[in-house]
Amino acid sequence: MQQFECEINNEKRFLLFSKSEFKDENENMNFVLVIKDLTEIKELEKQVTRNQQLKAMGKLASGVAHEIRNPLNAIGTIVQQLNKDFEPAENSEEYHSLAGLVYREVKRINATIQNFLRFSRPEPIHKQIFELKDLIKEIEQQYSLMLKEKSIEFIVEQNWNGNVNWDKNQIKQVLINLIQNSIEAIKKDGKLSIKIFNENNLVTITFSDTGPGISENDLERIFDLYFTTKAEGTGIGLSIIQRIVSEHNGLITVESKEREGTSFIIKLPQR
Repeated sequence: MQQFECEINNEKRFLLFSKSEFKDENENMNFVLVIKDLTEIKELEKQVTRNQQLKAMGKLASGVAHEIRNPLNAIGTIVQQLNKDFEPAENSEEYHSLAGLVYREVKRINATIQNFLRFSRPEPIHKQIFELKDLIKEIEQQYSLMLKEKSIEFIVEQNWNGNVNWDKNQIKQVLINLIQNSIEAIKKDGKLSIKIFNENNLVTITFSDTGPGISENDLERIFDLYFTTKAEGTGIGLSIIQRIVSEHNGLITVESKEREGTSFIIKLPQR
C-alpha cells in the first residue's frame, strides 16, 4: 500500500494504491490493484487542522486585542484633546502635525484590532432559503463599474440555478472577498470567471482569474491566519472565508500556478 501525489488534467491529486495477490485453482498468480482518490479527504484534513489553528489564534488575538484597545482609546482621546486645547509657544504647526499623526496611527491600530475581534468572535450562522442567481446578480451589479474601468472581462457560467439554504450575508462576504482579491491580482486587462454547477446536491462555485498566480511555497500557506503577500494586507480575509465555508459544512481549495492565474473552488451542500 502506497500513497502518490500526481497531476491529472492539470489538477493535483492524492491517490492510494494497494496491491493484493492470490493463486487461483490452477496455481496461476493473480494480482488485484486498487486505486482510491484521497484528494478530498486530504483537503478536509488540511481544513480541519487549519480550523483548529485558527480557533487557537483567534482566542489569542481576542485576549491581546482587549488588553491593547482600552489604553489605545485613552491615548487617542488624550492626543485629540491636547491637539484641540493646547497651543505651544513655538513650532505650533509641527506640534499639530505630529499630534494628528499620532491620532491617525492610533485609529489605524484600532482598525487592525477590530479585525482581530471580528475574526475571534464570528457572527452566528443565520440560514435562509434564496435563489443563488439573485446573489450572483447582486455581485455583478456591485462590481460592474469597477470591472469596466479596469478592462476586466467578467464571465458567469451558471450551469445550475436553484434554491440554497445558506447565510446569504456571510456567503456574499465570501464572494466579495474573492472577487476583490482577483481584481487586485489582475490589476488591469484580464478575465475573471465564476462557474457554478450542482452535483448530488453539492454546489460548486469556482472563481478563476488571469492574474499572476501564486507561488508553490505561498500556496501551502494561503489560508494561514495573518499570512499575506500584499504590502497593506492583514492576512485575515482568506482565513475568514475558510471559516465561513467550514461553518456551512463546505470545503474551499485553491489551484494556482505562477503566470497562469488562480482558481478558488468552493463546495457547499445545497441545504
